[in-house]
Amino acid sequence: MAAVTAYTGPMAALNLGSGPQPTPRSFPELIEHLASRPQPAVVYYHGSTAERVELSGRVLANWTVKLVGLLREETEITAGGVVVLDMPSHWKAAALWLACMALDTEVHLGQPHTSRREPDLVLTDQPLAWVNSDELADAELAAVSGGMVDSSFTEATGHQLPAWVLDVSAEVRQQPDQLLQPLEQVPLPVVDSSMESPLVLTTWTPDTAAQMAALWAEDGVVVLFHGPPHGQVWEQMLRNEAATYRSSR
Repeated sequence: MAAVTAYTGPMAALNLGSGPQPTPRSFPELIEHLASRPQPAVVYYHGSTAERVELSGRVLANWTVKLVGLLREETEITAGGVVVLDMPSHWKAAALWLACMALDTEVHLGQPHTSRREPDLVLTDQPLAWVNSDELADAELAAVSGGMVDSSFTEATGHQLPAWVLDVSAEVRQQPDQLLQPLEQVPLPVVDSSMESPLVLTTWTPDTAAQMAALWAEDGVVVLFHGPPHGQVWEQMLRNEAATYRSSR
């Protein structure tokens, strides 16, 4: 198995109180809760390369804050807007989902767009497939690489983006670690609280995004595995994370 790759970064500069915090009930509360957590919140594995990336709650919150700032500054997405998040089970997709939900948008995560309304924003690791797609319609398009600390989508993939496509990978690190405007108290989704941690996800379903939020609210860990649930890397992941897996299909 390839060498373990772990990432650490600055924590989101939120105002954290002292003492035990109540269980988060909204997305701003969840982000603040994560920012106070130095323990792992997300672990990502790539089944083909055996890459492993671990993000503490602080780092996940920091990415989320930066992404909220970027989406506010560089897109026209507003509360109630429709976002298509076309990415596999990757830690960046998890952070983007948190950011979009905190902005009170309707997010379609890794699934066909089922809203009766056309999307307002498409976030994807396959932007060139969307450029001339009829499904894009009048939506804004933003590219996200699957890399770790790349400075642009082009540098990470070798593919040039049209000038009108937002390069999330290039722009997000320039965002401040504090939100310039407060977030609305968007409530967390209500899900079955009997889930076990760590939760292992290999694909997105209509329920898994809400399950992630519920687990993070209870200090749980989400393991995202990019690839089929079998093979040497898969078995090693289950041992490393002391995890069990129940297919949602």
